[in-house]
Amino acid sequence: MLWAINFTSSMVGWSMGIALSVHIYQLTGSALWTAILAATPTVSAIVFGHLAGTVADRWNPLRVVQLTLPARVVVLLGLFVVAESPGWLAILVFVQAAVQQIYRPAEQVLIADFVSAEDLPEANGLNSFASNATRLVAPALGGFVIAVVGFGWTALGMTAFMACSAILSLTLGRWFQQSPPSEDAEMPDGSKSVGTYLKLLRRSPRARGLVLLQVLDAVKEGPLSALFPVLMLGVVGATSTEMGLANSAFAVSAVVAGPLIGVVIKRLGYQLTVVGGAAVAYSLIVVLVIWPSFPMAVIAFFLSGLPFTVSWVGSQTWLLLTAPRSMRGRVVGTNGAVYSCFTLITMLGSGVLADMIGVRWVIGVAAGVALIGLVPVHLLLRSVPKPTDASAESEGQK
Repeated sequence: MLWAINFTSSMVGWSMGIALSVHIYQLTGSALWTAILAATPTVSAIVFGHLAGTVADRWNPLRVVQLTLPARVVVLLGLFVVAESPGWLAILVFVQAAVQQIYRPAEQVLIADFVSAEDLPEANGLNSFASNATRLVAPALGGFVIAVVGFGWTALGMTAFMACSAILSLTLGRWFQQSPPSEDAEMPDGSKSVGTYLKLLRRSPRARGLVLLQVLDAVKEGPLSALFPVLMLGVVGATSTEMGLANSAFAVSAVVAGPLIGVVIKRLGYQLTVVGGAAVAYSLIVVLVIWPSFPMAVIAFFLSGLPFTVSWVGSQTWLLLTAPRSMRGRVVGTNGAVYSCFTLITMLGSGVLADMIGVRWVIGVAAGVALIGLVPVHLLLRSVPKPTDASAESEGQK
């Protein structure tokens, strides 16, 4: 049921993202307004990430999910009401992104409460499948619907879809039984009673390695996302249609990755899956920059979709299992804020550097730095975490 809710809300998110970008550009004719709307979710993640995680830890995650979904319905309805006002649209997009930030950590904690640690990779893999499957269809759907009926009716239709998710969430209570706080005492990696996010990083090499991996991905992803149109249209010489096809190629193999993640992790383990998948994905970006062409772009994005998704979902799952249950929400929320912060910085920096040293150099060096950075990630992930003071005291008493 939670998977169905996430599938529906993901469909709305991808569709409205395209519809909003088209509408704001047609309404204002301004690249600045279009850029403001595109950057708003990133700013919201930076501002509300840690707060959202705290909410998920201190409140019942089921209640948080059940409250944020109706809130998203109200905001979507608001987009219909203020469709002709760029300022109000930007404000509501920010509010929508803030609500989504609160929803995400609670959803991740809720999944971990619904399934066992052994089944968590499969559950997160299916969640990834839902997101990538809708990415294949929803952007095209959003562009088609807004062209046929206009933005206002598109927003109204997406409001109805989101309302279905909100109604479905009311049924989740029959399967939910929150894990007792004593589960923290069973953490095998010495993460017991760490208290704060920074203390968890200080005491757990594994947590530091997984967070460093996300930072490295932001270093790679920021320039790639910001300069991808320039690379494809200006360097490769592709058409806008070909650029869209290359981008969609990533989602095609990423969809395949979803159902396979649990099996891959069980066969290869977390470390090889996480580090190896990232290494393959980063290497393919370097290859694309060295030999830029439309066929190479399609091949690179298609081949990177599966290993990157397996690595990303594996790292998120491993970090969730590394953290004590009492602070899982803060870990998810704060990591989202850290990732968004580094992505925003590297996106802005890449735009400045691209005019100075060239698009290929910026993207290639960023991907190369991320690839080299996997060496310390590997060393941290294979380190045996030191027990916390509380753990040592417990061992001494035994």
